[in-house]
Amino acid sequence: MMSFFSLVLTFFITICCILLLRPLALRLDLIDTPDIRKQHQGNIPLIGGLAMLMGLLVGLLTLPISLQNYRSFIAGSTLLVFVGMLDDFQELSPKSRFFAQIAAVLLMIFWGNVYIKHLGNLIFFKDIYLGYYTSLIVTLIAGLGIINAINMIDGIDGLAGTLVLVELILLIYAANITQQFSAMLILLLLASCVLGFICFNFPFFARAHAQIFMGDAGSMLLGFGLVWFLIELSQSKIRPITPVTMLWVMSIPLFDATAVMLHRLIKGQSMVFSDRQHGHHVLLELKFFPLQIIILFGCTNFVLGLIGLCAFYYQFNESIMFISFLILFVIYFFVVNYYRNSLIKK
Repeated sequence: MMSFFSLVLTFFITICCILLLRPLALRLDLIDTPDIRKQHQGNIPLIGGLAMLMGLLVGLLTLPISLQNYRSFIAGSTLLVFVGMLDDFQELSPKSRFFAQIAAVLLMIFWGNVYIKHLGNLIFFKDIYLGYYTSLIVTLIAGLGIINAINMIDGIDGLAGTLVLVELILLIYAANITQQFSAMLILLLLASCVLGFICFNFPFFARAHAQIFMGDAGSMLLGFGLVWFLIELSQSKIRPITPVTMLWVMSIPLFDATAVMLHRLIKGQSMVFSDRQHGHHVLLELKFFPLQIIILFGCTNFVLGLIGLCAFYYQFNESIMFISFLILFVIYFFVVNYYRNSLIKK
């Protein structure tokens, strides 16, 4: 009963914070304005991240579990939202954001003791266990990769929120079947925050565009939340989910971010170069409506994540699942590249 109360409270606190912060953000000029790369309508307040953090913190205080193991999660989340808000307000350098992300991941590793110790059986022979320093490097790369993947997919009203919600639902199911109930409760709170945010960000039929954006604060908060629980659930000593399953859960953001990075590398562009080369931008150029793209990406991510979880549940070969994931990525990369190039030729 207390857990249900926490979920409802988190949802309504998030909504109340949005309603209170929105007019303040407009007065303080904490807004996102349209430009060549950002083609939304009007000045949109960037307060989604702060509102979700407030909802999450209040909800955590009411949970019937000890938060001792999650203090570094709270600290890292707060740090990223603070730096993200500064960035949204006065545009910090990419280095500043990068160092904040590194700090949050290091808090997770050294204070939270959450890091990648093994990769599972990816090469048909045996489980791959990492040495201490290799483990730290792999965790840092994975953490930064996922945080930035969520930031990069946030290019259409409602898209990032929907994908994160789908991934949280998949992780909630994963935590439930492996009986990791503390993680499941916090994942439910995160999902409740995101749902409250989506109420103001999703392009509903009666509303042409979003009323708020999550901003860098929100994308880093949600990315960090996903990183934490992807690693916690896959590295647990009690019935861990296989690491390859987590790739399937995060399929669309990972496909898109990796494809864009490869495209920039091939073109000799900077890795932090902002452009409109993402899969959702290509679909927009092909005259897809935003709602169609959200449904397509959301359903695809859900189906692929479910395939990954079913493969884990029925103990399907991890190496085959890893190779299948790589094949799907190659297909995604070449399909997006084909349509991107066909649009350039026009």
